Amino acid sequence: MKHFYAIITCLLLVCSPVLAQKAQVQRKASATLERPVVLPATDITSNAFTANWQPVDGAEAYCVFVYIKDVAPGDGEYTIIDEDFNGIDFGSLIEPAGGDEYGVNLSDMGYAFTYGWEIYAYPNFVPSMVAGLLYSPYLDLENNGGNYRVHITTYANRDDQIRVESHGSGEKQVVIYTVEIDEYQSTGMSTKTLEFDNGTRDLFFSAINVTAEVGQADYIDRVQVTQDLQAGDVVYTTVASDEAVMAEDDWGNQITSKRFTLNNGYLNGKTEVYYDVYAAYDDWSTPGGSTPYTLVTSPYSQKVLVDLAKRTSEVVEDPFTGISEVQTAKLPVDDNYYDLTGRRVINPAQGIYIHQGKKVIINN
Repeated sequence: MKHFYAIITCLLLVCSPVLAQKAQVQRKASATLERPVVLPATDITSNAFTANWQPVDGAEAYCVFVYIKDVAPGDGEYTIIDEDFNGIDFGSLIEPAGGDEYGVNLSDMGYAFTYGWEIYAYPNFVPSMVAGLLYSPYLDLENNGGNYRVHITTYANRDDQIRVESHGSGEKQVVIYTVEIDEYQSTGMSTKTLEFDNGTRDLFFSAINVTAEVGQADYIDRVQVTQDLQAGDVVYTTVASDEAVMAEDDWGNQITSKRFTLNNGYLNGKTEVYYDVYAAYDDWSTPGGSTPYTLVTSPYSQKVLVDLAKRTSEVVEDPFTGISEVQTAKLPVDDNYYDLTGRRVINPAQGIYIHQGKKVIINN
């Protein structure tokens, strides 16, 4: 959802720089949405599972994310993500493809080989390159104090302006740089390294050539993100998500699960994945810049480990603090009973239920 609202703002930038300066998509901490309580996954197969959680009062939707985990074996600069868009094998510099769709999910279409890349503003395509308003996946960049680097390779004209917005901690950070190429060329390839220091566990960024003109080269060829890590630092890479799981169905029933079928290409051979959840609602009493409401989100839940090979699942310690007991102690005690689909049961009869985060059996 955060990604979606930022896309709205940046599209205002493409359409009207004046409006874009006024548009500030806000996310505020909420005292009204509790941290979701997650439950172990069910119906696990070699590449699929159902994520489960308990309902959150006041939630209008849930955002669910699935990750793989990597641990830095030593100190040094590590590549967090590297995308060259080599899945695009159509179009040409003379006759680019596209231009007729408002937005394209590059990963879903197989144009990107890593999860979560999207492009907007009626994008164009040539082999291994894209032109338009490019959005990165969510990236775990809170290590090294949030300092990280973006390396962007473009095929563009000399003196074109590339705008990159980093949506992490605090206010978004914006860098606009000038394309530099060989003095004997008017158009060509170039790579620029940008430094940012607002990395978070769920950062994303956008990039666009703001001086692009119809018929001129304004392509992004490759994007790499690197970060200096220390031995033992943990990085979670998103491999699936759903940012719009409605809290209720059309009949008013609580929705507290989401089925995921994973793309094996994103797993890098791993058989263990993790998921977490946060709740959200639109606060219409507080406008957010040019939007008539503010997106309010809960804290992230704890993570759930899903072993696809062993077909097992368990709630694990909070992976970003390592102090699950303290985090759990801060949560209000939930003494309600829930069935295995996550629905609250007022008067539990004989059967199996979830009570205070554990599976219990009631025999009447």
